[in-house]
Amino acid sequence: MEEGSCDMAKKGSLSRKNIIRLTILGIIIVIGTGLAGGIQMYRQNLMIYQEAAESYVNMLLYQSQFGDIAKIIENQDKIIEIQKKYEDYYNNKDKYDEPEEIIEEYDSEAVSAYGDYSSFDSFVVGFGNICTDIRYAYVVIPTEKDLIYVWDSEYDPDHLTIPFEHVPYSGKEKEHILSVMSGEHAGDFFTERIDGELIGTALCPVYDYENNIRAVAAIDISISSIRSAFLKLVLHVGIAVFLIMLVSITTYHFVVRRQIINPITKLTLAADGLVNNLRDENAAPLKIDVHTGDEIEVLARSFEEMDAKLLNYIQENAVITAEKERIGTELALATRIQADMLPRIFPPFPERNEIDLYASMRPAKEVGGDFYDYFMVDENRLAVVVADVSGKGVPAALFMMMSKIMIQNFALTLDGPGKVLEKVNDRICTNSVEEMFVTVWLGMLDLDTGLLTAANGGHEYPILMKPDGDFELYKDLHGLVIGGIAGYHYREYQLHLEPGSRLFLYTDGLPEATDERENMFGIERTLSALNEVRDGTPRQVLDHISESVASFVGGAPQFDDTTMLCLDYYGDVLSQEQKLT
Repeated sequence: MEEGSCDMAKKGSLSRKNIIRLTILGIIIVIGTGLAGGIQMYRQNLMIYQEAAESYVNMLLYQSQFGDIAKIIENQDKIIEIQKKYEDYYNNKDKYDEPEEIIEEYDSEAVSAYGDYSSFDSFVVGFGNICTDIRYAYVVIPTEKDLIYVWDSEYDPDHLTIPFEHVPYSGKEKEHILSVMSGEHAGDFFTERIDGELIGTALCPVYDYENNIRAVAAIDISISSIRSAFLKLVLHVGIAVFLIMLVSITTYHFVVRRQIINPITKLTLAADGLVNNLRDENAAPLKIDVHTGDEIEVLARSFEEMDAKLLNYIQENAVITAEKERIGTELALATRIQADMLPRIFPPFPERNEIDLYASMRPAKEVGGDFYDYFMVDENRLAVVVADVSGKGVPAALFMMMSKIMIQNFALTLDGPGKVLEKVNDRICTNSVEEMFVTVWLGMLDLDTGLLTAANGGHEYPILMKPDGDFELYKDLHGLVIGGIAGYHYREYQLHLEPGSRLFLYTDGLPEATDERENMFGIERTLSALNEVRDGTPRQVLDHISESVASFVGGAPQFDDTTMLCLDYYGDVLSQEQKLT
């Protein structure tokens, strides 16, 4: 393994990642389990404390003799007076011989109410023996503004505590006490933190003999022990889960390392070896020492099979690449040979003032089947050929070369284009076994008279421009394609080209050029483009047509060869200087 791969393996160690993930999972489990258990325990203990507090507040009602609470409240003012006189007695004992004299000043109902009121402190001793968690007990008459304390556990007549004291609400007790006082709830329980201690308060309504709510009794009980129990549970559960997690991680680490990490490490080394094998043509296929009996072993065997196939593919690809290079070289040579077979010197006959000519052939592939040709048959006659072989590529190119040679040879020996096409047709029908054919337009122009004799073997219609006129399609006599039927007779026709006339010949690759939406360029666009440059030279005409086609086609690929030839006839009335001007 290379150094970079080792560093990456260390950085992204699967074993280390698994330990980190398991540790995080264990921490989450510890926290989640502890919290879930603690919350459940908290709720259960809180329910126990709530039930205890509610029992204590009912005991408060019982011990306080709250059956006479209405009498106490009704005699509120007299009780206060009695209380104040008792305060005076304890402060100035010389006013009264005995405290019993104070009682004699009031009616029996008020004295009875005061006696019930002053006896409330007796319950404290009993509650102190029952539960040490009770922090406070009180009876209040709530108003919207404040609480009127009827009695509380801190009442002590010896310390001159005044009953029915108005005290403002504190914490969140107002909502709960008013709710119980209104009869909305038969009892209530709420918790709040007071002076750093968690307190649970149980409330219950106090009824008179007519079953009217006259006050609210309350017990404050400490539930701080719940919190400590909660923390202990979380700690114990956390320790237990941590130990289990530690054992599990250790076991998992050794099992995973042996069953997964070590085999994967071998696969990583094998991957690096695979890269090295691809660089060495003589390398042997990989063998990976992984025998886990599971999917990892299947993966190892797949690695071995892939390596063997890749090595075989590389060897085959090297052979194919060499063959492609050879074919590419031959195609490039064929392209040059084909280009060399077509006349490329323009103007073609500088010594002849009667004509000007320009032609081009653009193959769709490396080599094509279209061709053009022009040559002097004798001193005064010029032969012009434009042809299109069926098919494309190398076969079409070979057929094109054969056709071009035969047309030129027979044109030099036979009289008239019709006979030339007949002879070429018979020869191709006799010798061709590939059922290929070629469309040919062959014309012979008398440079002295401007008489053009032509024959059309299934080719496109020529386009003719008369002096001071526009380009127009000339629908000539069509014959059968060359190579169709042996013995076919091709008819000739004649045109008289006046000085200043122009002849445009082409193959079907021009009108059938297609854009990305599969729309064809067509004859109408061809004529329009020709008329846009009717005053240009033959080369300018072909360049303009090529630009128009390229603009129309856009990014669509070229599917067919495109060949064009433009011939200007001046006759013998123009000099070379006039023609160039």
